Amino acid sequence: EAKMRFERDGPNELTEKKKRTIWERIWDQINNVLVFILFVVAVVSAIKGATSTGDEAITSWIEVGLILGVIILNTWIGIRQEGSAEKSADALKAMLSSDATVLRDNTLSTVPARELVVGDIVELATGDRIPADLRLFKVSNLASQEAALTGESLPVEKITTVIEAENPASVPLGDRKNLCFSATLISQGQGRGIVMRKGDDTEIGQINNLVSKVEKKKTNVLVQIDIVSRWIAVFVIFTAIITFLVAFFYTLAEEEEFVDDKTKRG
Repeated sequence: EAKMRFERDGPNELTEKKKRTIWERIWDQINNVLVFILFVVAVVSAIKGATSTGDEAITSWIEVGLILGVIILNTWIGIRQEGSAEKSADALKAMLSSDATVLRDNTLSTVPARELVVGDIVELATGDRIPADLRLFKVSNLASQEAALTGESLPVEKITTVIEAENPASVPLGDRKNLCFSATLISQGQGRGIVMRKGDDTEIGQINNLVSKVEKKKTNVLVQIDIVSRWIAVFVIFTAIITFLVAFFYTLAEEEEFVDDKTKRG
């Protein structure tokens, strides 16, 4: 029966968000107009430094170093900030129990926590980390430390009686004293409970889902920077085109003037 339920419901694990490669993170940080403008300026300065001599060449290479330094520093800060959500998810997974004592076929045995199925009877004792959300049916001076979920610093004493409520889901976690929650710690006593939720369906699993679904959102400052960057890009391109046209026609006029002078002298 346990094997069949395991194959049907899957392991007692938290779903891990797909981690992006370092190259994808770097691309996200440099994929904006302002950085592209800085890259272009750096390339122009590098070309100028390679074709110049003396102080002018040194100044150009210093500019290249400063621009690349700003880009690298900005990228590093962005990647570190982006990794905070993944670290939170990893911290949640580290709180999970690695094994559990279960009663199967009237025999107590220790099994990997990932192999628990709904309906398993779990034996609890002082110091145990709870492997899934349990409905308690036997307690002896049992209390659990649930600060990770509720923020309550004091252990919560557990009971087996039914908690009367019109809407059970509206009862605060700290008041659900006939339940034990995954990733919390037994601080005293002994007891037994039936697995009612596991993996992503547990309270800690719901927190993990929220953490994993955190999306990167641009602040108003970043939005304004993007807008200004686009205008700067338009201005730079427009200025470059005008400069090119002025230089082109100026050179063309000088060549025509040179040809006319040469024709008159001939």
